[in-house]
Amino acid sequence: MKRLLLVLLSLTAPLEAQDWSVGAGGGAFVWGHFVKRTTTIATEDGTTRQTVTLSATTRPGMALDIERRLGERFALRLEGSFARSPLGIKGTSRQDPAVTISAGDIDVTAVTMPLVVRINPRGTFRFHIMGGPAAAAYTIRIRPDAAGTIPLFRGTRNEWGAAAGAGMGWYPSDRFAIEANALDINTSSPFRREDIGGLGTVEISRPHNLHTTIGIRYGF
Repeated sequence: MKRLLLVLLSLTAPLEAQDWSVGAGGGAFVWGHFVKRTTTIATEDGTTRQTVTLSATTRPGMALDIERRLGERFALRLEGSFARSPLGIKGTSRQDPAVTISAGDIDVTAVTMPLVVRINPRGTFRFHIMGGPAAAAYTIRIRPDAAGTIPLFRGTRNEWGAAAGAGMGWYPSDRFAIEANALDINTSSPFRREDIGGLGTVEISRPHNLHTTIGIRYGF
């Protein structure tokens, strides 16, 4: 019984010393390519290849998180982020310059749970890397006047993936920091080949959506 009590005390002591913190920030949400289609078009001089890609415009996004320290160097973070951007279909060919056609809007709500590894857990400037699972809900809204060679679905699709990134915090005190992060959220694509049709060669890749934020962190 005494041995068991000693083991329990040794486990609960570090748990009591662990801290919680919350963070909030905002910054640019840079979208990766969702769809790429290449077709061969007949012209007066023969044929030409035309490539169109579907992506979204860089827009500000928001992120909120809660973090639990697991020791001096490690922490587990649960983060939610949101961004809304206009979708665009960009086409290029040998004869015509690049042109972007408005296709609608996309909303993404992403939830990530990265393990945070602090490279230097003490000091005024503290650097960290992080990585873990991610899930994202992609909602597509089609504009009434939208046009383009890539058809889009309407509604919401949930996709799974992973997230990895790095950041730096300026700590004027142990409980307050100004923190900057860059997190690459890589999930399966919300688009399907059956959405696009059989014309041309279609490539659907896993989008790398990079969310860069600057904000505050408060520990308690």
